[in-house]
Amino acid sequence: MSNLVHQAFEKSRRSYGTRRIKTALSHQGQSVRRRRIGSLMREAGLMCKTKRRFNVTTDSKHDLPIAPNHLDRQFAVDQANQVYVGDITYIYTQEG
Repeated sequence: MSNLVHQAFEKSRRSYGTRRIKTALSHQGQSVRRRRIGSLMREAGLMCKTKRRFNVTTDSKHDLPIAPNHLDRQFAVDQANQVYVGDITYIYTQEG
């Protein structure tokens, strides 16, 4: 049984958890409880990939003033410490 769980896990490119592995095994005619699949996965050290929450960092649809672009994509400078750039759109403020 452990081998079937491992095969289903690898076939899913390590993305299936216990629920989806149970479904995949039931399509193969195998009847296994989710808790059993979970314990077999723990014993084998198998952990599925989890999706991260997408974090929106820029809101372009606003009526607020936009800072002028003084650099205008001219990144080549003659000396050090002439130009500093950064992106602070992801820093939270009291305004949001």
